[in-house]
Amino acid sequence: MRLGSSPFSFPSMTKSETPKHLACALIFLYLGSVHLPASPLPWPEGERLTYLIEWGILQAAEGTFTATAEPGKEGVQRFDLYLRSRGPIEAFYPIRSRFTSLTQMKPWRSLEYRQNRSEGGNIRIRRTVPEYAVKLGRFWPAPDKPEENFDLPDGPCEDFGSMLYHVRAYPWKKGESVTWNILENKEPLFGRMTCTDIGEIELEDREPRRLIQLRCEPVGASRRHQGWLDLWMTDDERRLPLHAHLKFRYGTFKIHLIRGGGPGNDWMPDGESIPVYADTDTPVIEQRLSSQPEERGPGSPPR
Repeated sequence: MRLGSSPFSFPSMTKSETPKHLACALIFLYLGSVHLPASPLPWPEGERLTYLIEWGILQAAEGTFTATAEPGKEGVQRFDLYLRSRGPIEAFYPIRSRFTSLTQMKPWRSLEYRQNRSEGGNIRIRRTVPEYAVKLGRFWPAPDKPEENFDLPDGPCEDFGSMLYHVRAYPWKKGESVTWNILENKEPLFGRMTCTDIGEIELEDREPRRLIQLRCEPVGASRRHQGWLDLWMTDDERRLPLHAHLKFRYGTFKIHLIRGGGPGNDWMPDGESIPVYADTDTPVIEQRLSSQPEERGPGSPPR
């Protein structure tokens, strides 16, 4: 099967989705389910994967995903995405954003979701905490604004960060579909992922290899999240997402793994490694993030 075959169709996005939504493009790469396999998780401690996002002929952005154990919290993982712009996008809409999820492994569910975003000169610091015991969602839209509350849907919740790796842990079977609850700020959303193929698949100019092909699409009443994403990841113990196509109103984004996968997995179109620009500005973003105050318990200001 060749890359690009699409067994589904879905309406394009209806509202303006300019480069500020490159974060959603990369984060949506990893949408997953709410189940865990019995086998160990496929990523090692400290795994770091970097992806290149292409928008037409432009290298628009790059995103680096990191998975680590959260210190002092047994059974909790910290998933980070650091997103930064490249090329012409860097010139007129610079992006330096970090998305952080604290995720409980058993049962798998989001415990906290943080957004520290700088996009085109707009700074947004947001935080969402689900309180499962009382089915209450807590959302802080900004450090200087009061807490807002909302009702949680039944069952465990995902956030866009907790799903970054959840899809890799799920024991996919061809033809299987799963639906999950997703928290974005204070709006519960729903998404569906379908395993459309498992087998020998050719990725563009690469040799055919055994891959898992997935189709991601939103479901439900929300009209803010439309479109679809096709994802290809390795069918082995690492479950590495190698490539994705995201379709919405402004066209198709291509997303390539360019660092962290190792030989045969990292995309090297000219036989050379693609430079990662975040190497030079990671200390800057870390310094800015560390300046945010720590959480001191229920009702205290968000970080």
